[in-house]
Amino acid sequence: MIVINEKYGVVLDPDTLTVGVSRPGFYKVNLGPIEDQVVVLETAVDDLLNCLDPSTGFKMQQPNREGMLSKAGFTTFFMLGVTFCVLAVAIVFIALGGGA
Repeated sequence: MIVINEKYGVVLDPDTLTVGVSRPGFYKVNLGPIEDQVVVLETAVDDLLNCLDPSTGFKMQQPNREGMLSKAGFTTFFMLGVTFCVLAVAIVFIALGGGA
């Protein structure tokens, strides 16, 4: 057996190339706990990849809120545009002599 992580008791069987759990003096090749963590990790990765599509939503969101990321992004950039436009107009007026 090849010890991968002594702290967590993870070992590798070189004959079958399977990962398992070890205890002092006893090695048990069982993928159950590791497969459970892989499923959790794959679910989190799928949720992150789904967030890249603005028409979908998060797994833990409230019901009937699909597409809110698209609306929130539009509202944010619309307000940024309005703010910078007002700032640009104010700078133009100040430059033309409206300061005082």
